[in-house]
Amino acid sequence: MSTAIDIPSLLRGHGFRLTPQRLTVAELVLSKPAHVTARKVYQTLKEDHPALSLNTVYLTLGQFEKSGLLNRFEINGNAVFDSNTMPHNHACCSCCGVIIDLPVHQMEQQAPSLLNQWQIQTEHRIWVGLCPNCMDEDRAGKMNKSGVGSI
Repeated sequence: MSTAIDIPSLLRGHGFRLTPQRLTVAELVLSKPAHVTARKVYQTLKEDHPALSLNTVYLTLGQFEKSGLLNRFEINGNAVFDSNTMPHNHACCSCCGVIIDLPVHQMEQQAPSLLNQWQIQTEHRIWVGLCPNCMDEDRAGKMNKSGVGSI
């Protein structure tokens, strides 16, 4: 989404009341491309917004997903909310947790033949591996030995 987006108008257009908490979360996750977990959003905002609870963040992100403002997918057991609602795939670094968007090409949109009689509603593909930065650190002997990224 563009950084010039009018968040209050966007929320009103989707039927949301403009609460301070909802506006705060929306400004963080809808004003620019983002892949976030509820916990990350909460940790980012809690210092400047002490009245904001983790439960409110979870509920708000869920409402945004239901209204089509965010997409949700799972990585390593974590719900990740994505502000890019156009069809696309993801790559996730298993070391640092960085997530990048990958464009969907026409040929990739073909469902496997086993699904010919299904009515497919959505598809998410996630490639997991080491990003170039972590590969460089691994070569230098500095890699996170836990192998768990920070999503």
